[in-house]
Amino acid sequence: MARTLAFDLGGSSLKLAIVDETGAFLGQTRVPLDIHTIGDHHYEVDPMDWWRAFEHGCRELAGGGHDFAGIDAVAGCGFTRTQVFLDGMGHVIRPAITFQDSRAAGVVDRTRSEISASGSDAIDTLGPFDPLARLLWLKQEEPEHWARLRKVVEPKDYLNMMLTGVAASDAISQTPMTRAIRASAEDVFAILGMDPAILPDLHSPFDPLAPVRPGLAYPLSELAGRPVHSGSIDTWSCVLGSGGLKAGVGYSISGTSDVSGVICGVQTSAEGLLSVEWGPGLWQLGGPSQGAATRLQWALDQFSPGMALQASLDAAFASGDPAPLFLPFLDGERTPMWDPDLKGAFLGLSAAHTAKDFLRGVAEGINYLAREVLVRAEEAIGTPVSHVCFSGGLARSPLLCQLKADVLNRDVVVPGNPETGLAGAARLASWHAVRDQATVSETGTLYRPDPARRVYHDDRFSLFRVASKAVAPISHRMRALG
Repeated sequence: MARTLAFDLGGSSLKLAIVDETGAFLGQTRVPLDIHTIGDHHYEVDPMDWWRAFEHGCRELAGGGHDFAGIDAVAGCGFTRTQVFLDGMGHVIRPAITFQDSRAAGVVDRTRSEISASGSDAIDTLGPFDPLARLLWLKQEEPEHWARLRKVVEPKDYLNMMLTGVAASDAISQTPMTRAIRASAEDVFAILGMDPAILPDLHSPFDPLAPVRPGLAYPLSELAGRPVHSGSIDTWSCVLGSGGLKAGVGYSISGTSDVSGVICGVQTSAEGLLSVEWGPGLWQLGGPSQGAATRLQWALDQFSPGMALQASLDAAFASGDPAPLFLPFLDGERTPMWDPDLKGAFLGLSAAHTAKDFLRGVAEGINYLAREVLVRAEEAIGTPVSHVCFSGGLARSPLLCQLKADVLNRDVVVPGNPETGLAGAARLASWHAVRDQATVSETGTLYRPDPARRVYHDDRFSLFRVASKAVAPISHRMRALG
């Protein structure tokens, strides 16, 4: 029976599993990881940390009795909007700049002003979270590193390169990089003084990229010659693994960050949302936020230090009193605001509020942001989604699953296998065409919206939208004041 070594590289951990052709997990492990905060709005990680974690996880699986000689292929996924900078030998030049990072804001503003003065509109829509903006920052702020740069890849591409020696990527992962190029009739790279050769060759996520190279340490040495599939971003893989990659279905993935959207049968646009082709006749309309589990952990650390998350959630949701309204913009926000200076807030505070109220307010706030994405997407496609496939670490909590259904006012389906990123990655090795995705179905748990909570969340969401707009100019003034 065919077996695949699947990996899911996230900001907080690397997950590995050996999966057979029926989708059964024969063995799995998780290696914790960190993203480091380096000054204001700077987030970095050494890509070698990912490779060392990969080697460690494989040794754990082999130590558990799993024979790597019996593995037929490798396929993975990873978090995105994170740039790995390589020289001509495939060596890392500097730490990777990760998805939360907005250090390029000042450079983008200066460059936009200079270019606009010359009559060009090539980077009018460029923001600090865009990969091209990070390249611009590197070029201007670290010229010694820029001089060595030959390729820019994503995190899972780096692991693929370490396995195969080939630095390449897939079209979905590279959409944030190539969108600015396609959106302008002008040569954006020429205007910015960049060589487009730094972009990697692109493949379908399903395509075999190259075989595992010889000479790797045991047990990876047992995989020499086995195909490594290109794979794609964790969001795409999670949606695929949850059975949600079908037109008319919504998705929400709550891990380190939250990613929400809908799958469309035709290309559609909506303000603040990303529209990306995810297969023939399949487009996703949505995008990532800055945080999900990180927001809950922050609240737990601040208001209930030392407490377990689930026990704290149980206590928080036992209360029927309204919680403070939370705006979850602790690190700026990506979808759908795309504003690095946006700041968070608690509104409606009273002396009666306690730690559990703050935690519940945070849980509600991150879901109101997901509802904002869903509302914009559904308005664009002109119809509500049939249901929302919910996955990620937070989908393991029945309380948060029910909250998701109540806030979105949509049926929410949680797959039976919670490791949807690994499950989606494992399918790459046995599928040869995107059309096969339509046949995928998943069993899981269905959560229906509680009609008794509809008015409460409708009213709170309305306030959330008003407050989010109101806090933007205040945030910008606070930023200007330092």
